Amino acid sequence: MPRQWVFVLLLICTLLNAAGFLWDIFEPVLFYEEIVHVITPFTLVAITAEIIYRAGGDDEFFDTPRHALLTGSVIGLVGAIGWEGIEILLDYLFPTASIDNTLPDTMFDIVLGIIGGAAGGWVADHYLDRIFHRVRPSARSSNER
Repeated sequence: MPRQWVFVLLLICTLLNAAGFLWDIFEPVLFYEEIVHVITPFTLVAITAEIIYRAGGDDEFFDTPRHALLTGSVIGLVGAIGWEGIEILLDYLFPTASIDNTLPDTMFDIVLGIIGGAAGGWVADHYLDRIFHRVRPSARSSNER
């Protein structure tokens, strides 16, 4: 992935999260929190996927599109659980801040993290295949003779 894209994706995620906390707009602005909870794991997975590809681990984690979705989903799940833990900690440290960490909100945020991670895995897999000139046999064609 071009360094400019990595920088822009990280900058967008940082600005969205910082603005949400700074101006307390996660809840009042319609779909703001949901967008952030999808874009952030999408970015995390896309960048992690490239690191895995460059380290030669693409055959273990991104050998098929389905496996890329699964890998992205797991990375999104771990990231979302970690982030929800940070939200709970911030709510504990700053009780006057209006951080919504009720169970339904937390579960929905984790689901959004999984969706963002899966999307990041799928996009990264297809994008990185082109960058690294990797050609896979079609999943629809039979390899048996």
